[in-house]
Amino acid sequence: MDARIAINGSDNDRIALWDWLLNERELRGRVRREAISRVGEMGGQIEYVVSAAVSAGAVWATLARTLSVWLLQRRSDVTITITGPGGRKIQVNAKRTKDPEALVRQVLDASAESQ
Repeated sequence: MDARIAINGSDNDRIALWDWLLNERELRGRVRREAISRVGEMGGQIEYVVSAAVSAGAVWATLARTLSVWLLQRRSDVTITITGPGGRKIQVNAKRTKDPEALVRQVLDASAESQ
């Protein structure tokens, strides 16, 4: 099962999130980058993919906490889009979301339950 993370922010924000995910001990070996190209677009967007086994509640909890802490520390206006393993999608904005962890958990928990 995979969760996908796309970021709408600067290159520095993308690099910072990548480094942040790689430094999370519980996510090591589970995170990879994929270039996503869409019809009519030049170049492509990078998405981060977090993979987990079927009963991955601990991984999703770690990912939710990790993304929440990262977002709360952002000074720039960054939005991430998380797509859970079941395809459910949510956007979380660093400046406009009071409890990003709860939102991220909703999409990951709901997706895990539908598997």
